[in-house]
Amino acid sequence: LGSSGFPALPHPPRDGRSETSGAAMAPEKRIDPEDGAAYTYDELAAFYKGKYKKKEIEAYWETCKPAKGKGKGKAKAGPAGQAKAKAEPKAKAKAKAEPKAKAAPAPKPATEGQSRSARPVNVSALTKVAKDDLGLSLQPLKPRFKTALIGIYVRCQPFGGSDKSSNGHRYDSIPFGNGMISSGMSCQLIHYVHEEHDTFF
Repeated sequence: LGSSGFPALPHPPRDGRSETSGAAMAPEKRIDPEDGAAYTYDELAAFYKGKYKKKEIEAYWETCKPAKGKGKGKAKAGPAGQAKAKAEPKAKAKAKAEPKAKAAPAPKPATEGQSRSARPVNVSALTKVAKDDLGLSLQPLKPRFKTALIGIYVRCQPFGGSDKSSNGHRYDSIPFGNGMISSGMSCQLIHYVHEEHDTFF
């Protein structure tokens, strides 16, 4: 009996879990629109650390859609995917070895097959003409201004015209876009399709 005369209640375990809670729940994973793969918040924060502030990363996490199912997210092909998968354990190891963790390297430009023009403005209703945004930098989470670089694809010409590279963009589109992004503005590369005129505007 307790000091009050009532039966004493059992103390909860010291680790903070109830005795019937079982195994701890797996951390939530959400889809990063940049590559379409699922990551935990810690993995996402470790990858973007040094590029964006903590509050900006938290705000970006809130815009990411939850991953469906309980399976692991796809392993992203290429160095950028490996960086996301390995960033968290490396960060922990460095935190133990060094008093101050070094800032993570800036995200690499878009690789072959990767798009960087899906945000911040939702353009999913428009037809995606270009194969990828090869070489385009990561769009800022909180751009000073939201801009777009509009291209025209000539359907009867190879690659969409003599001024186009094999992915459908003009040769100077990526440098123009990166110049805007480096100045703190977003720059989405979009093609005008005349059948979607009303949707476009």
